[in-house]
Amino acid sequence: MIPGWMSRTQSLLACLGLIATMATSAGEGPVPKLDRQALAAEVERAQILHGLPAMGAAVVRDGKTTIAVAGQRRAGGADPVQEGDAFHLGSDTKAITASVVARLVEHGLLHWGETLAEALPGLEMDPAFRPVTLEMVMRHVAGLPGSGAFTPEFTKGFDDEHWTLEHQRRDMTRRFLARKPDYPPGSRFVYSNYGYIILGHVLERAAGKPWEQLVQEEVFAPLHMAGCGFGPTATSKQPEGIWGHDRKDRAYVPTEGDNPPLLGPAGTVHCPLEAWAKFAAAHAGAAAPGWLTEASLRRLHEPLEVPGAGPGKAIAMGWGVTTTGSPTLLTHAGSNGFNLARIVVIPSLHAAVLVTANAGDDHAYEAVDELSDRLVHQLAPKAQGAHGP
Repeated sequence: MIPGWMSRTQSLLACLGLIATMATSAGEGPVPKLDRQALAAEVERAQILHGLPAMGAAVVRDGKTTIAVAGQRRAGGADPVQEGDAFHLGSDTKAITASVVARLVEHGLLHWGETLAEALPGLEMDPAFRPVTLEMVMRHVAGLPGSGAFTPEFTKGFDDEHWTLEHQRRDMTRRFLARKPDYPPGSRFVYSNYGYIILGHVLERAAGKPWEQLVQEEVFAPLHMAGCGFGPTATSKQPEGIWGHDRKDRAYVPTEGDNPPLLGPAGTVHCPLEAWAKFAAAHAGAAAPGWLTEASLRRLHEPLEVPGAGPGKAIAMGWGVTTTGSPTLLTHAGSNGFNLARIVVIPSLHAAVLVTANAGDDHAYEAVDELSDRLVHQLAPKAQGAHGP
């Protein structure tokens, strides 16, 4: 019996046995040539096989971007996802924030090697944080907690209803840096969203503008990333778009839930695949020069091997880096719990793979990881470790 969530077209595919023959994981059997038709088949296969509301993918190579999407904007609806729809990027926002840091370095407002004490003069902080550099914060080796910091005691007096976002980030920066580090800075990798709140405040202080405006001016505008923004991609007030989904009682339930705006520098950007692919192409060296210098890109991508990063992994600024296999991959994944996005950039091939879903549960991770692996191995058959932080 064919499950009720399959469309007539999907049922036909299942009856023909195409799902079974195409459902092999990366490295198991041939992966078709990635023209638009083949990519569309790959995306639909993954979306059907894992029962997700919608998925999308983009492949950048040879100076061209191929895009495909499949599924519905909203589970149970009859509104197909469109190629121009924006997907939520979650923590893949961090590479965007790191890129803004690099842009401000090139503008002379910050400098490589800048410490928190230099970037935030006059701010009282624990002495152990004073020599911590912005690079260490971007690499998650700054001594900041990984999770669980927003306790009632820690957030007492915090006012997210009346304070501006700049005020909120300034206040949170003060709170985090006033406490002792959770571990000796530089000693190990501990993934920390909180560090990117601090980076957001550093950027806002250096430029005198909100982080959101800086992203628009330093990333979206120069890279012509049309359709990008911040926050959920669909809400009750603006329902025309891709909805995120929670999973309850084995069914997907649309939601407009998202990370709080305070966490913007760590994870609130959304973008259409075409726009996000332009960002990926810039980091892959496949875009027109002029946005960031080669020296800045090399600095951002420079891997640091440190305890806690995992076997065969290193940490760059806003990216994970593979240190096994060939070629080297820049990787990251992002989720607000209701969406999922994975990016793999292959600088040596001037190529990239982007995969998205409008759900963030285990089924979404399986689907996105499998499809990402298949597409990366089509570009680089010997690549390993396409799954980043």
